[in-house]
Amino acid sequence: MTRLFLVRHGNTMDEETKKVYKGRTDIPLSPRGIARMEKAAAFLSASFTLDKLYTSTLSRSIDSGRIIGRSQGLEAVSLPDFDEIDFGAWEGLSFDEIKERYPQELDRWLLDPANHTPPRGEPFGTARARSMKGVRKILKEDAGRTVCVVAHAGVLRIMIFALLGMRLSKLFRIAQDYGCINIVDVYEDGNAVVKLLNFTYYETGPASL
Repeated sequence: MTRLFLVRHGNTMDEETKKVYKGRTDIPLSPRGIARMEKAAAFLSASFTLDKLYTSTLSRSIDSGRIIGRSQGLEAVSLPDFDEIDFGAWEGLSFDEIKERYPQELDRWLLDPANHTPPRGEPFGTARARSMKGVRKILKEDAGRTVCVVAHAGVLRIMIFALLGMRLSKLFRIAQDYGCINIVDVYEDGNAVVKLLNFTYYETGPASL
């Protein structure tokens, strides 16, 4: 059995001004995000030993992974397979701005993200193919180990759904908060079991819900 820790990066600098769809835009961690990831790293190091650590190639993921890696004595490997979904024309816009400028496209995307794509954006099917390429690499090269992937809300949802064989059209049924920890056990026969989902209690307890 291979245990996957799927962790979202910490809060980003846009949170201090205007929360936007970041996608491939390289926005760094905010001081709040750094503090959150330090708490997540402390929780992980007190409870688990990680064998390998991967991040996306975006700085908010790399820096979050570096914080976790310090507490585990690990150097992270950055893979573009785990980069966030490209939101195309929606990059850098808030939800309200997208709703105002692209109301029909947004409604269709929220209703069925598997079959509708932001203008000039990356289809979820494409994101699924590339992110699962990274997962398959881990399952082959790190089989039987405990591996952490620090990535992004969209791509983490896709990976979890893909591992469970669930329809991407229901993708927004699960939350992926900043700094959250998910644990998925993948067995030799390919079956996956979620052991933990969107865990942030390490920070404030149940009040964080």
